[in-house]
This record gives sequence, structure tokens and C-alpha cells, in this order.
Amino acid sequence: MTDVLIVGAGPAGAAAALTLARLGVPVTLVDREATPGWRIGESLPGAARRVLFALGALDRFTAARHAPAPLRMSRWGSDDLQTLDAFRDPDGVGWHLDRARFETDLRADAVQAGARLVAPARLTRLDRCPGGWHVTLDRGPDLRAHLIIDATGRRTRLLRTYGQRTAVQDRLVCVYQTAPVTGLPDPATYTQATEHGWWYTATLPGGRRLVAFHGDADQSEVRRTYRQGPLHAALITPGLRDLLGDVRAPDWDAPAVCVAHSVARSAAGPGWFATGDSVIALDPLSSQGLLNALITGLECGHAVHAALQGDRAADQRYAQTIGQVWQAYRTHHATFYAAERRWLTAPFWVRRHGNAALRAQPKQTHPITQGLGSGA
Repeated sequence: MTDVLIVGAGPAGAAAALTLARLGVPVTLVDREATPGWRIGESLPGAARRVLFALGALDRFTAARHAPAPLRMSRWGSDDLQTLDAFRDPDGVGWHLDRARFETDLRADAVQAGARLVAPARLTRLDRCPGGWHVTLDRGPDLRAHLIIDATGRRTRLLRTYGQRTAVQDRLVCVYQTAPVTGLPDPATYTQATEHGWWYTATLPGGRRLVAFHGDADQSEVRRTYRQGPLHAALITPGLRDLLGDVRAPDWDAPAVCVAHSVARSAAGPGWFATGDSVIALDPLSSQGLLNALITGLECGHAVHAALQGDRAADQRYAQTIGQVWQAYRTHHATFYAAERRWLTAPFWVRRHGNAALRAQPKQTHPITQGLGSGA
């Protein structure tokens, strides 16, 4: 028996486990992967330094010596190249992460604090039982827990049967590819808007460059970019091709696709909480996905601890906090997309500008605050 079972040991799940373990709560962390591997999403802003300190994870993070990301460049709203120097940011310079190392270190911090890690293991059945939950895994003994935290990510369905509701804001997908680069690592990240979506590129630890195109799943441009290969498509895109001279043609990885929708879900319900992309999944344009995972993991850990202490309003306060984050994100999201006015009749931009108008309407009941009950 464990007080809390966390399904998903990514950044949000590990942050929640670390928070609870440091508070003395028996917590078990379950994940399909024994060892984290590379995945898209390597940008972390300087503001994360404060969150990592609050988690007790800053020392190991600092020792990893992740690559600094001092420069952001973009062509957004005009053909002119704009540059933002991160040294002027009061939170300091952010990082290009070694994503696998980052997640491995967060797991290690949680385990060192007292969390139990069960990996690799896949949850095959989740049932309510007297006093909590009964969990069946594909290997090892069954588990019982008083509370469960869903940290399984953007496409989760773990708690749908138990009252969690979902609202998808858009149908954004990401088509990406990596390739080896020559010369010194480029410290800049680069974003460029086009008629059918937008591009992102940055160098990764290990001497590779990521090139990613973001568009709507139902648009032909996404399928064409996948068939053509994002790197090839980028190399024939004006503006973008000038920044990719360090890409070597051989040894390109195969193109891949991942969902990048903006999604909000219920944050808590009777006996359960959700964190990270399982509660809020942000558009990659925000560059806040990993920071959101750390913050919601920290907040979720404290809310669950309060619920275990008998605080019957802990789940509601957590849901309200997450709701405020979502509303702030939606406002900034609309502002960023509204700044691009060059393709007003293109379907991709018509949808974004239409969503901006919707944000000006009165607020309605949102799934984040639905499904709430006595979380303890």
C-alpha cells in the first residue's frame, strides 16, 4: 500500500513525486520506460531556475551543465529577422536541454528523496476500491494507493472513466526531423511563420539540429512536409534555409510526427489529480511546456499532501490555480498569433485569429474546474 501512486515519470510526474517524498509522503512512481530517451521538447527558460530550487532539484541540474540558450531569433509578423537577447531577461539565460539526462536526473532526485520507482511497467487496469485505488501492472505485484496522480501526458485517457473532461483548443501537430551538424553549436533558437504554419529549429546536445514544422492535422501542408521531409522542406524555405548551412545531408533521421494541440482537462476529482500535459498541454510556440510540467508537478504535490492531511478543499484550490494558468496562457497564446497578419485568408491563420476573438467573449465553465469532488 502506498499513499500516492503517480502514473508517468516524466518531468511533471517526477516533480510531483519529489515534492511528496520531501514532505514525507510514501509515493510510488510508475513509468513504461526504464530509462528516459530523447524526445522533442528541449527548451527551458531561465524562470525554471526558481522552480528547480523549490523542488530541491537545482544542484543535480546545475551539475549536468546543460547548454545555455542566450538568443532567440524569429521572423514573425514581418520578413525582418528579430533578435531577443536572453541576458536581458530578469530570470537569466535559459537552456537547450539534454532531455534524456534532464528526466533521468529528476527521477534520481525523487528516488533519493524517498520515492519508489517502478519501471519499466505499464498500467493495464485501474479500479476503485475501499480507501482508494487498485492498480494492475503488466509485471510485478498489483498496487494499492489512497490517491492517484495522472502524469501520463498530452494524450492521456487514464481518468476519463472517473470524471475527467477534456477541451481541445486546436489541432496543431508537429512534423520534425534531426540531422548531424558541423562546426560549433548554434546557441540560438529560431522561429519563422509561414502561410500554412510555423517552423522552429535549434541545435541539440550531441551535435544534431532539430527542424520542426507546426501546422494543423487536417491540412495538406503537414502531409506534404512529412513526405518531403522537414529538413528538405526547410532547406527550400526562404529565410529558414539561410540558417541551416551547418546541416550535413547524410544521416538524417526519419521524419516523425507528434501531436501539439493546446488541451485543458479537469485538474482533480474524487481520489485523483492530474499534472503536466495530463491537465494542461501548451502550444510549443509558448516554449513553456517543460516549465509548466515542473510548476504543475510542484503544485500538484503540495495539493495532494494537503488532501492527505484532511483538507477537503485542496483539490478545488489546485483546480483554481490550474485554471488561472490556463486563462493566462490563452491570453498570451492569442496575442502571439494575432501578431502575425501576413496571411489573413490562409486557413491556419484564420483559425488562430478566430480563436483570438473567442477569448474576448465572457468566460464559461471550463473542464479544468469540472469533475471536482472530495479529492481525499
